[in-house]
Amino acid sequence: MSLRWRRALLKISGEVLGGKEGPLDKGAFSFYAGEIGRAREAGAELSVVVGGGNVARGAALAFLPPTAGHTLGMLGTLLNGVALREFLLAQGIPALLMSALPVEGVAEPVDPWRAREALAKGTVVVFAGGTGDPFVTTDTAAVIRALSVGAEVVLKASKVPGLFDDDPQRNPKARVIPKLSHGEYLARGLRVMDGAAVAIAGENSLPIVIFQVDREGAVLEALSGKRGSLIGGDG
Repeated sequence: MSLRWRRALLKISGEVLGGKEGPLDKGAFSFYAGEIGRAREAGAELSVVVGGGNVARGAALAFLPPTAGHTLGMLGTLLNGVALREFLLAQGIPALLMSALPVEGVAEPVDPWRAREALAKGTVVVFAGGTGDPFVTTDTAAVIRALSVGAEVVLKASKVPGLFDDDPQRNPKARVIPKLSHGEYLARGLRVMDGAAVAIAGENSLPIVIFQVDREGAVLEALSGKRGSLIGGDG
């Protein structure tokens, strides 16, 4: 399968990393590590931004001041990052963990130049800690990290096949939108991807693919342009 994009950033939300075994689901981490490895074997240079919603979602912690709640959310992404790194290594996939909230001996500080070198050598770079700032989503972190390492596309892993013209849960006749521009996405008020993230991507002509990730081979198919909805891009 030929790749449409070679260097890509995969955004994995925390909600797909939890499961029957709890917030950190062994089966989920093993599956996604395998999917990343399959794409790497096909020639992709992959970096990954992990969300933290399976551990702590800052916006939902209303009993804490917002800054503290968002900080807990960012720390949740670090837990996911550590786990994903270990599952990658266990499958023989070289992996490097960087965090906007670095912890000595656990995760390195984010360094775009070191990350680029690692990607060129076939290492999967996992980014955790969001941007390191409260009030900023991991979607936005994904776009920023993608731009910093020279990724050609952001792959937004989702539970749905792509973008719909209406809410498919309320309207069974809702149809998937195969492609639209960054500006069209924002004008329609769609919410699968954070608006700030899409705006930054649009300013930098960075395409985004929204795709359903919980299928074997889905990441590789998204990299090949054969799965999901495309925001931006040249055709």
